[in-house]
Amino acid sequence: MYDSKGEGFQLTFRKTENTKGYWGYKDGQKDDYSFTNVAFDVAPKRVSFKKNTNAFTEYKKSSFIPPVIDRSKPIKGNLLIAGGSLGSSNFDVYNKFIDLAKQKEDSRVGIIPAASSSLSSSKAFKEDLVRYGMSSENIEILPLAVTDDKKTPGDESKWADLNKNDQELAENVEELDAIWFVGGDQTKITASLLNKNGTNSKVLNAIWKTYRNGAVLGGTSAGAAIMSEVMIAGGGSHDTLASGFTNTYDGMLQQEGGPGYLERGLGFFEHGIIDQHFDNKARLGRLIAVVDEKGEPKNLSYGIDEDTALVIYNEEKKAEVVGRGGVTLVDMSQQLKSPDLGQSQFKNIKLSWINHGDLLDLKTKNITINEKKESTKGYEYYEHIVPPHSGVLSAHGMLDKYISYNLVDNAGAESVKSYSFNNGRGFELNFSKTEETEGYWGYTDGQKDDYSFVKVNLDITPVNVKIDSIK
Repeated sequence: MYDSKGEGFQLTFRKTENTKGYWGYKDGQKDDYSFTNVAFDVAPKRVSFKKNTNAFTEYKKSSFIPPVIDRSKPIKGNLLIAGGSLGSSNFDVYNKFIDLAKQKEDSRVGIIPAASSSLSSSKAFKEDLVRYGMSSENIEILPLAVTDDKKTPGDESKWADLNKNDQELAENVEELDAIWFVGGDQTKITASLLNKNGTNSKVLNAIWKTYRNGAVLGGTSAGAAIMSEVMIAGGGSHDTLASGFTNTYDGMLQQEGGPGYLERGLGFFEHGIIDQHFDNKARLGRLIAVVDEKGEPKNLSYGIDEDTALVIYNEEKKAEVVGRGGVTLVDMSQQLKSPDLGQSQFKNIKLSWINHGDLLDLKTKNITINEKKESTKGYEYYEHIVPPHSGVLSAHGMLDKYISYNLVDNAGAESVKSYSFNNGRGFELNFSKTEETEGYWGYTDGQKDDYSFVKVNLDITPVNVKIDSIK
């Protein structure tokens, strides 16, 4: 934590012999932690930054080639793409999925467990659907996986070779009205549905057929990652911006950091690249790096928060946000390109953030804000100077709250800065208002501040970082 002059404090958190941590699922797939006796040290420091466009010359570009997907046939079905950590108590998301699934009285739902190392997530999701009113007899867990569940007598890892091209299973899938992909490791979903030569299996073709005929496809976490053509399977924000991409994948731990890793997605969503766990895992940097290399400039890209879903209505070419968080829209169509810009330096990225009840036109990119919110432009609530955002002592730490409170609804700031650095190098993120920037605020749930904003400008500049002790 430091002020605009660079004077501040280094906070160090340490485990000791007495430190204990506790974890469990108390509400669906939401991680729930408690901890005791973590040690905490504070030391005065002085931090300075100097622009260095050559800071990341070792950056490695991605060799991944996006797939070509046949989009000649119209799609009548819809998508519900949840950002992960979906709570069983999330009434809005569950009921939206069920509403989209109910094409007839006895609508059938298939759950694909492939991403998880066990069947527990699939069984829990089935129980949730029953609790929200669906018939248990109409919900089945499909035998599609690449990992054995040690708690069952059979070996589910054999399903990968036996079932993806099973004609009877494919015919069963064609009769489903909804399909759900549980969370876990997204590479296991694609491995359970794509042939080793990269072609579609019979079951994947059946999923496409039922989707085109009107079924809803939904998924959370890994089940969201597979929705776009370019599937983000690993990497952290800082590491991907700094190091680029790798061609190797070592498993789930790679999803928490390191260089970016891309694989082929299933491509059900055709309007851009999806990233998930966006708020909690701070994935803005990696999404920008991926889009810069593999995105289509005409498309937005989408960072979906936890316990939140982006609902896609394909025939109407509309999108709606449902749930407890929001969706960050990354627009790089106006990004400035120049030989003077160094690696991982960006200018004129446009960010918008929409949440429950906001709508997006996928063709025009126009946003319709929940009618309960009013514009803050010219009526800003705050007027104060904002120090750089840098750690756990910074107010409004999440991206949407940092921009909403400190910039968009603050007459005292035309720009705010945030930094990410390691071992003397890093990035300055400068968020600023333009004439196009608009903020919206309202109470949509009791006394909780509810913001949306559109077209905030973002510049990212590589910097050298110097940290000195203050005596």
